[in-house]
Amino acid sequence: MRKNKLLHSIYVRFVLIFVGVLFFSSTLSFGIITTIHLGSIKADVQNQLIDRTKTIQKLVINKKTPINEAVSYFKGDSNILVFNNIEKLLSDKRLTSLSSVSADLKDGKIISGELTGKAAWPFSAVYLNEHYLVVLPNMENNQIDKFRNTAKTYLLTTILLGSLLTLLAVSMIVKPIKAITKASIEVANGHFDIRIKEKGNDEVTELARNFNIMAKELKANEYLHKEFVSSVSHEFKTPITSIHGFGKLLKDKQTSEELREEYLDIIIAESERLSKLSTNLLLLTELDHQVNILQKGSFSLDEQIRTVLLLLQEQWDHKNIELEVDLEEVSFIGNEELLQQVWINLMVNAIKFTANAGTISVKLKVRDDFILASISDNGIGIAESEQEIIFDRFYKADKSRSTSGTGLGLSIVKNIVQLHKGRVWVESELGDGSTFYVQLKKMAT
Repeated sequence: MRKNKLLHSIYVRFVLIFVGVLFFSSTLSFGIITTIHLGSIKADVQNQLIDRTKTIQKLVINKKTPINEAVSYFKGDSNILVFNNIEKLLSDKRLTSLSSVSADLKDGKIISGELTGKAAWPFSAVYLNEHYLVVLPNMENNQIDKFRNTAKTYLLTTILLGSLLTLLAVSMIVKPIKAITKASIEVANGHFDIRIKEKGNDEVTELARNFNIMAKELKANEYLHKEFVSSVSHEFKTPITSIHGFGKLLKDKQTSEELREEYLDIIIAESERLSKLSTNLLLLTELDHQVNILQKGSFSLDEQIRTVLLLLQEQWDHKNIELEVDLEEVSFIGNEELLQQVWINLMVNAIKFTANAGTISVKLKVRDDFILASISDNGIGIAESEQEIIFDRFYKADKSRSTSGTGLGLSIVKNIVQLHKGRVWVESELGDGSTFYVQLKKMAT
């Protein structure tokens, strides 16, 4: 099992790949260099052999030097063989290939070439004073062997050093990957505080950077999850406690009819609050998982907003609010049901915080590449420090809870707008009202 795991290790794979590539490239280079340079070295050696053969020939013919004496002058530089007859020459296993040129030797010509067989040594031969003379390179000290040995040494050294450097390099490459693997296990076990050191600007560093971002987001999501559970528990507990408390009071037979009606009204209001909270939580869950968000169609955005204003007419009429409406005609492709919820939530919010006989302005403008809707009120306004977090779940700008609401409306608005690739924001000053903006892409698909 351990052997199987080792073979599948990225470290082992990298090493095998690098060493394999190194061995292949080095061997190929060795073959190419040997082929290119060995031929010229052999040619040089052969020329030297021919020169020595000519020198011996001159000593014997011109100077009347005995063959053995002439040969002795070059014993250290070359391997010179002397035979009394052709049979003895051909009996030497190294020289059997000379049988094809033995006739030419009788003419006194210097014959040169390359022996056949494993060695393939260059040679020079001549027939001199009834002796056959064969001149070969010195087997213990010649340029050909030196070149081959040097090339082999370079090859082995390159492969050895390359392998060691590969092990070191792969270790450096794999180290951060192992760190990410280890950190991933920690995150999987719920330890979101883990971070990886970021060094350099390569792909592994980018992976580490993205991992840190992910861990940070998971940490934030864990906090938000805990906060969400805490907020949901609180929001459900309050109306349930009220319903339970006033239900007990209703059981008291001495409670007057007037108080009974008041308690029942409170129970009904708290029940409606629970129902609305449940509906909003369900919608948020659907938005988080993008349920049905792909069910898009084309519709008139200005007509949709007019429809919402009519639906809420009873609410703004009840507070004698004056509406200023300026809607340009525009078609939009999106989820009609979800976007209607955006306008409802923003309008309900504006009506809630606008005083009696106040004014709400609703505008829809078409720009070159986007659509901009705005809903303005002259209510209490929002502090600058709260203008970002007001879109968080369960956040309420009215800390006194003097106004009803679940604290989910604006969060729903933000989720729906973002799912349509748009953005929502608020501009406000305390005591001077608020304007909520929704920007959408034209003909979003």
